Order: sequence, then structure tokens, then C-alpha cells
Amino acid sequence: MKINPLYIALLLVMALLFSVYQLDIAKQQLRDSKISLLKVEEMAQEIDALKQAWDNPKVTSSALNRILKSPQLKSANIQKTKKRGLIILSSKKANLKATNYFFVKLFNGAFILQTFNVKRLDDETVSFSVEIKT
Repeated sequence: MKINPLYIALLLVMALLFSVYQLDIAKQQLRDSKISLLKVEEMAQEIDALKQAWDNPKVTSSALNRILKSPQLKSANIQKTKKRGLIILSSKKANLKATNYFFVKLFNGAFILQTFNVKRLDDETVSFSVEIKT
């Protein structure tokens, strides 16, 4: 029994087409993986930038010191206490204007607030306590 050379050529052409098809699929998967890797790297850079902005104890401490030294907060008599990874800011009696200034600066800054307590004493004064993670 003799095999026709056309059948062998057809088999080789089919094998070539199948290989080209598989190669194309592999290239497409590689492109998708590369795009996915670029997205992950971009997200990692964003996370790193956010971590440096939000989770830097030196920056947090210096920013709080800068806020607390402002002349608008002299009347608030804010006490600063440090405990394991926390900075506790509290005031027994602060006027609304100073408190409003302090809260605006605090909420617009890059601080991680753990707890936040405010108690209104009368129409013009409040007491508060804020725990900030460092």
C-alpha cells in the first residue's frame, strides 16, 4: 500500500495552519497578560503614592504640629498626647470658630482618623477628642 504524497503535504499544511493558529492565540494571551501587568503596575504605583501620603508618621506629625501652632487655635487649648501609633488631640473647652478651623484643616489633610468625639457644651463652646493613626 502506497501513501499518496498529496496526503502527506496536506497533513503538513494542516499542521502548519494549526501551529499558526495556536501561535496567534498564544500571542493574544501574551498581549492580554502584558496589558494586565501594566494595569497592575500602575495600580501599584498609585497605592505606593497613597501609602506615602497617608501612612507616613513624620509627615503626619509635622502637619499636625503646623496646624496646632496656628494662631487661630491658641484659644482652643488643644492637648496633644502620643500613644502606641496614635496621636490623641483633645480640648475640654474650645470656641466654635477655633474648632471649625481645626476640623476643616484636619478633614482636608491626609490623616487617618481612628476615633472622633465632639460634645457641645453650650452655644459657643464644644469639647472634642480625636485619635489620629501615625
